[in-house]
Amino acid sequence: MADVITSEYRLAVVPGLTRFVATVLERVGIAPKDAAIVADVLVAADLRGIESHGVARLESYYVSRLRGGLMVPHPTVTTVRETPTSILVDAGNGLGHPVAKRTMETVLAKAEETGSAFGAVRNSNHYGIAGYYAMLALERDMIGIASTNTVRYGAPTYGRDVLLGTNPLAFAIPAQHEPAFVLDFATTTVPRGKIEVYNRKNKQLNPGWAIDAQGRETLDPQTALTGALLPLGGYGVEHGGHKGYGLGLLVEILCGVLAGGKFGLDLPLPSDGPQPGAISHFFAAFKIDGFRDPAQFKADMDVELRSFKDSQKAAGQERIYVAGEIEYEKALYNREHGVPVHVKVWDGLQKLAGELDIPFDIAR
Repeated sequence: MADVITSEYRLAVVPGLTRFVATVLERVGIAPKDAAIVADVLVAADLRGIESHGVARLESYYVSRLRGGLMVPHPTVTTVRETPTSILVDAGNGLGHPVAKRTMETVLAKAEETGSAFGAVRNSNHYGIAGYYAMLALERDMIGIASTNTVRYGAPTYGRDVLLGTNPLAFAIPAQHEPAFVLDFATTTVPRGKIEVYNRKNKQLNPGWAIDAQGRETLDPQTALTGALLPLGGYGVEHGGHKGYGLGLLVEILCGVLAGGKFGLDLPLPSDGPQPGAISHFFAAFKIDGFRDPAQFKADMDVELRSFKDSQKAAGQERIYVAGEIEYEKALYNREHGVPVHVKVWDGLQKLAGELDIPFDIAR
């Protein structure tokens, strides 16, 4: 894991970085309990190596929108509809992280009673990594699911109009001794945040990631930011792009349509600028003991996961991973050695600290 530490990065200590993020949010009007949740989610992303959804978004997304009045710092969160197995919440155009975590916790509490439960949130905003919320189920011997729609970034298979978001799906399934199976993926080939990271680093994109405004594939990140992302699987159907397109539309239905939130053409484009309360989320959880003994299930999960990891490697390869394992190991390493923060992000945080008169004590 040490190979990610280059001259382009600085190392931050986890408690200091978390405290700094929370303090920044408090200074711009967020309640301490909500600021703590947001900080935990953002730092969790960086710990797991998902820098596109980490502290890089603090000023550029959250602080700027709060300062601009595009998000409500103290939203009125309401329960729109509720049954023993479901809940629909209106987030009141607040930060996505607090309402998402609390809704998932409600879903988990309902699942404890009924075996399974579902939740949706509308009138919300970006909530960080979907896997964070799915993983809340792990310690309860449950399987967790989380998804969210997003601002429109992606084109459908054979299209060039920007109609779908990156629309991630996340599943978290516990094991006994092996790291949990955590599948957290955008339904576009990459999230837009990764294009932003490549643009920040002046790196060329990989083929199959994006198209320009005319629908032609592009490797230039700046051009891609004014074009569209491709569905998971890439251009056309030859490599399964239609499957990614179908998954992205599925998320749009579960989040936007089911929640009664914005969907389709009502969702903004990046060129429209920030729009309040455009995002919706979906959550689900079910108890393993509704099917079998959890301890036996988790023991069998170890067998299942190890069968892949211990299988024969392709030529030149040293290891086979299962979903979530790389991120799990990065989190362990980064928690001990420091969280890598890109120098441009670091400089932005330091500038923000000066503007808000906050101590910048995050360095390891």
